[in-house]
Amino acid sequence: MRYLLFLLPFIFVFCKNESPENQLVVTYEHALREEPGEKSREIRMLERGEKVIHLNEVSTFETPWLLGDTLLSAPWLKVETANKEQGWLYTLYAKPASGDFEKWLLDKRLQCYFGKNLTARYFQFMASEPQGTEADFAAHYRESVALRDTFMHMLARRADPNEANAQPDFLWLRTLLPGFILQKVAEGTQLHLFADYQYFQPIVLKTSGLQDNAFIETCLLAFSADSIESFFPAWKFQYADYEAASQLGTGVHLKMFRQIDKAMQTGPLFQPELRAFKEAVLEDIIGKNVVYWQSKELILRELDQILKADIKCLDDRDRAVLESRLVMFENPEANGLRVNLRSGI
Repeated sequence: MRYLLFLLPFIFVFCKNESPENQLVVTYEHALREEPGEKSREIRMLERGEKVIHLNEVSTFETPWLLGDTLLSAPWLKVETANKEQGWLYTLYAKPASGDFEKWLLDKRLQCYFGKNLTARYFQFMASEPQGTEADFAAHYRESVALRDTFMHMLARRADPNEANAQPDFLWLRTLLPGFILQKVAEGTQLHLFADYQYFQPIVLKTSGLQDNAFIETCLLAFSADSIESFFPAWKFQYADYEAASQLGTGVHLKMFRQIDKAMQTGPLFQPELRAFKEAVLEDIIGKNVVYWQSKELILRELDQILKADIKCLDDRDRAVLESRLVMFENPEANGLRVNLRSGI
């Protein structure tokens, strides 16, 4: 029995590597290499149609490759041949012996950039769906945002994007998360996934309860230009690549406070997200480095309307700060406030 127990881990590893999803077929004649990367020593040429076993290791970088007239990029896989030769095979020159090729390729790319644990978490999320309640939607939505934030954070922190230090092919991010749209930011030098709240609206209309409906309505108001999340929401006017002015004076802040208030009164489920909206709108009025697009007269009018409105999400401290800022707007220049940027410099 002791000998059987000793052998169990090896039997488990062998069976795991021999599982159907690890059985690959070489699709193009290509070199098996000692290490990942095209500059590594060649072990031998693999023939088209040859079968190999993936040993559950993926390179941490991608290599750009010209396939026909198309420049692609993909990671490398550690494999074992029928003759027990172990080496690294370029992912785009193989396919799973059975199963969905696109899902398999996405799995390898995710492992390359984000590791096995986060990849497993992603596929677990994709296999789940909200079960019809507002609480289910809240959990599903928050997990999608958490995955997006983690993916974007890890991509931004990568020091060496791929073997050739060239911009990798990230078009596969377009369909990574349902309800998120891939866009270029930072003057086109970076990519980011932004939530499209039009996608979520028909989903919440089918769930029980009103809290998720009210939350999505708040998001749609915050990003009313096209329903797509942005670094510059409706209460901001972007006047340069990285700069924006407050739109206080247009009525957007008052509308946001009222909508946040309305949404909060439906229940506590989305309180964290709604409070974050409230703080962002409030900061756009009272922030230290905020500049204002509209005129002094329009700003004073809207700020007075906010203070007179019965907005329950604003506590006594919020109102005291707003009243102080109202006084400052009576003489903005003397109080270091830049207003009416729309009139030019």
